[in-house]
Amino acid sequence: MQLTNLPSDLIENILSKVPDTPLARFRTTSKRWNVMLSSESFIKKHSANAPKGESLCITLIHSRVHLVRINLHDPSVKVATHPFYLKDPLSSSSQVDIRDVFHCDGLLLCTTKDKRLVVWDPYSGETKWIKPRDSDRYKKSDYFALGFDKKSSCKQYKILRVDRQYTIPIKNFYEVYDFTSDSWRVLGTATDWYIPDYRRGISMKGNTYWLAKRMVKPETEFILSFDFSEETFQSLPLPHPFLGLTALSVVKEEQLCLLGFQLFLMGEDACSSELQVWETTSTGSWNKSLAVVGLDGYRDMFNDMISRGISFLADEQKKVVICLNRENNLNILRENKHILHEHLGGGSKCVSSPAVLMNFPPSLARIQQGTFLKGRKRKAESM
Repeated sequence: MQLTNLPSDLIENILSKVPDTPLARFRTTSKRWNVMLSSESFIKKHSANAPKGESLCITLIHSRVHLVRINLHDPSVKVATHPFYLKDPLSSSSQVDIRDVFHCDGLLLCTTKDKRLVVWDPYSGETKWIKPRDSDRYKKSDYFALGFDKKSSCKQYKILRVDRQYTIPIKNFYEVYDFTSDSWRVLGTATDWYIPDYRRGISMKGNTYWLAKRMVKPETEFILSFDFSEETFQSLPLPHPFLGLTALSVVKEEQLCLLGFQLFLMGEDACSSELQVWETTSTGSWNKSLAVVGLDGYRDMFNDMISRGISFLADEQKKVVICLNRENNLNILRENKHILHEHLGGGSKCVSSPAVLMNFPPSLARIQQGTFLKGRKRKAESM
């Protein structure tokens, strides 16, 4: 008997035990299956069957997007053998070399090494290539972010482009691409801040956040945000001054998470180092959720992360910090212990792109909602 001929409830039970990436391919089987895989009941059942204690993440290895499973119960890291397949529309046989990735709401905004821009759902293979407003290619120095207008009854996605100028005084020309109108709109110029090359933006609730620096002496650091509903930049204060700031992350898509480095004097000739994780509260204030102390044995490792930028994830319940640098060296620390070091493969000595490590839980309903991606559809490749 073929699987498609089985009762719906039995098919749902079987497919709820199928891993995330192969599951996406079943959407093309029939409209009936596509509706079932997008239903709330199936998503809950599939989540309940997911491996316990694992985090599903994505990273960049050799210019390709890979899934990474991180097990914190029995510390281990497993990188998918084959990357997601992003086909080059300019070539009938080649994949695209990706330079950087931005994640929002189950979608990836990718900049390519040949300076193109694409929005991509890696599970369904759906893409939309975004043409620049006034040239054939974007600039390598451009910053991009994907977000959505929360005031609309349905999510209206937008892309922010910051055209950063290196001349002094620095000018940040910025514009927004609206998926509804399929066009760019110039918004303005900002001259009072800049974002270091090695610091990547993160998305939370449709808005984007960066660690930025003010263009005043002495330079001060702050959190810069862009509200896609109002199409304006805003600033948020830090918990307190840090010896070094590394990166921002998101906890459960609800709270900003900040990783900072502090040095404490213990006497005339002694000091203690501490890696601190701070999270925003429901009232918007900051709370220190985790501190990894006694890092003297790993001073070189953390100095490298601070100066060149990292990507990180934090688990407050398990008291764990997961850090990835641009050579794709992944470190897991639990309070005062360095419990795992793993090289994920690849890694670049290039200083222009930050490390990429982001939570990427499968959002099966999100795939069906991607109707605004009006580009050519392609079935997702097997892992």
